[in-house]
Amino acid sequence: MPGFPDPRHAYAIAHNEIRIGWRKLADKDALQKSAVGVAALLGLAFTAAAAFGAYFGGQALVQNPESAAELVALVPAGIGTFTLFMSAYLTAIQLGDIDVRDGYLTTVPARDVVGGLLVAGFLRVAGFFAAPLLVATVAFAAGAGSPLAFPLAAVAVLALTVTAFLVGFPLGAAAAYLLGQSEFVARYKAVLGALAFVAYFALILTNTLGELFGPVVEAFRASPVAWYSDLAALTVLGDASPLKAAAVLVGSVAVSALGVAASVRVSERRWYDDGVHAETAEADSATSGRLDALLGRRTAWVARKSWLRARRAPIKLVYVSYPLFVLFTPIQSSVQAGHVTTLLPPTVALYGAWMTGALFTLNPLGDEGAVLPVSVTTGVSGREFVGGLVAASTLVGGAVTLVVTAALAILSPLSPVAVACTVAAAIVLPPLAAAVAAGVGTSFPKYEATTITRSREAVVPSMWAFGVYTLAFLVTAGVATGFQTPVVAEALADALGTGEAAVHVGSLLVGVVLAGVAAAVAARRAVREFDTYTDG
Repeated sequence: MPGFPDPRHAYAIAHNEIRIGWRKLADKDALQKSAVGVAALLGLAFTAAAAFGAYFGGQALVQNPESAAELVALVPAGIGTFTLFMSAYLTAIQLGDIDVRDGYLTTVPARDVVGGLLVAGFLRVAGFFAAPLLVATVAFAAGAGSPLAFPLAAVAVLALTVTAFLVGFPLGAAAAYLLGQSEFVARYKAVLGALAFVAYFALILTNTLGELFGPVVEAFRASPVAWYSDLAALTVLGDASPLKAAAVLVGSVAVSALGVAASVRVSERRWYDDGVHAETAEADSATSGRLDALLGRRTAWVARKSWLRARRAPIKLVYVSYPLFVLFTPIQSSVQAGHVTTLLPPTVALYGAWMTGALFTLNPLGDEGAVLPVSVTTGVSGREFVGGLVAASTLVGGAVTLVVTAALAILSPLSPVAVACTVAAAIVLPPLAAAVAAGVGTSFPKYEATTITRSREAVVPSMWAFGVYTLAFLVTAGVATGFQTPVVAEALADALGTGEAAVHVGSLLVGVVLAGVAAAVAARRAVREFDTYTDG
């Protein structure tokens, strides 16, 4: 059909994309495979929960059809909302483009490439939760006691998810196209991406994500999207309308066809139009300045080089966000309490120090890549190299940690002594963490690139470096922050027969000493590894 993808070409491209994705999954390191395993377990849990809810929903629909019918109408509205937004988001950041696009476009029409992306994208996005929902349709039919409810509910699930995906794909592609035409976005995309992540995280922590999407779900329930429930419950619910069931199937075909056509049109516009390229002014690493005067020319050069690499490829720092879950409970508790709780400032200080160490020093040799043999012969000593990395991490992460921790500690009900100790920890621990990370990173270097997204690769720290550094830092620096909360300090004070203020100060000193010893040993090893490196 003119303007629509060729099915044979689309299938071949989709098959190739899925195969490439599987190979990249197989090539992931152990840490990323562990994350995939956790996601799979969550998928099984979701499948079980969906089947459980569908079974009792089917029973309720038979036993009390009037009250259950309102709830059933919410199901397609929720599924449709989730599928549409996830499809649009993932299309904008990943699914809407393809590797070696130019090669494909010189071989087949753009519409066939889009067709392949649509098939592969649906399997990657909607397929992950459409499959559990199909399992749930079996449970729904069993609970309702109607075997015919299974095929009808399965058709409703597939029609809804396919339609929502084909609406979300062109929306996401259009968003990516418009953002690609903005010089401001091109220049500050790393900062904007970080702000978007923080905003999303804040919505989750404050329990306002549901409130944000609530009106959308209600609008979907008041629209023909709710008619998918008529199709699913046609043999169960006496009030289910066969006319609405037939209309929603016809509407799904029509909307899906329009979605495919829109996807082709928007993708062609996105691929063939010239995007903007932000020009960034780069500082000359040879020039002297305040940083040179503070650190020395060679040490400052190492620090600036680390910042420049991060600015050019911020995706390589994505692993820093992995342990953010530790802030979930204290932040949520503070939101629910209406004020900063005593647990939040010490936790932020500890995470901020950990983050500082992980920024630029957790893979010192691997981050140099192919220029490592050159770096070790430029006259930069191991002390200057490690010092530059520690300075690069501390000047960025340490400053953020200090400001945020101090503000939270002052606003919290912590005692003055605990506030002072927490702020002191936020000052002292970040550079010590960076030194510990440097030693661990040189002991467990990683030189191979890891796939971060579909088309982006970066050299990130090894799983061993990540785990050993985290454990070593927590058992040392964790002492300095772990006893600043009143509950823990009071318990230890009662056990030792001393005052809480002594516990605050003593734990800070012990933690700093332990972290300092670990930092000294680790830094010495990192310096020696750099000085004695041979390309062999």
